[in-house]
This record gives sequence, structure tokens and C-alpha cells, in this order.
Amino acid sequence: MPRLTRIAMILMAGCLAACGGDGDRERTREVMKPEETVFRDLVTAPDKVQERTDAARDAHREALERQLAESEGE
Repeated sequence: MPRLTRIAMILMAGCLAACGGDGDRERTREVMKPEETVFRDLVTAPDKVQERTDAARDAHREALERQLAESEGE
């Protein structure tokens, strides 16, 4: 057998062996939470922005309420 044919047969046998599946074994894949990956900052960023926005809104509302109370003479 020529050398090229032997190499091709070995590669084909390897490919067929790699494609074989285990029907008995369950395929379970652990799914990581986004917070546990390199994308943590991208995932948690909207929550951080919402917290800061809420804090700024509350501070602004309190300042306006104080101004209203002072202008009404309470």
C-alpha cells in the first residue's frame, strides 16, 4: 500500500472514532452564571447604573422638597 493511502486510512479511522457517540452517557453541561465569567462587568453594569441613577434621583427629589418647604415658609 502506498504511504499516502495508509495515512488517509489512518486519518479516516481517527475521524470515525471521534464521531462515535455514547448513547448511554447523559450529556450534561454545567452552565456558568454570567457573573462568574469574564463578562461579569458587562452583565452587572446595568444594575450599577440603575442604582446610581436612583440615588441621584432621590437626592434631587429631597433637594426640591426642601426648597419647596423653605419657599412655603414651613
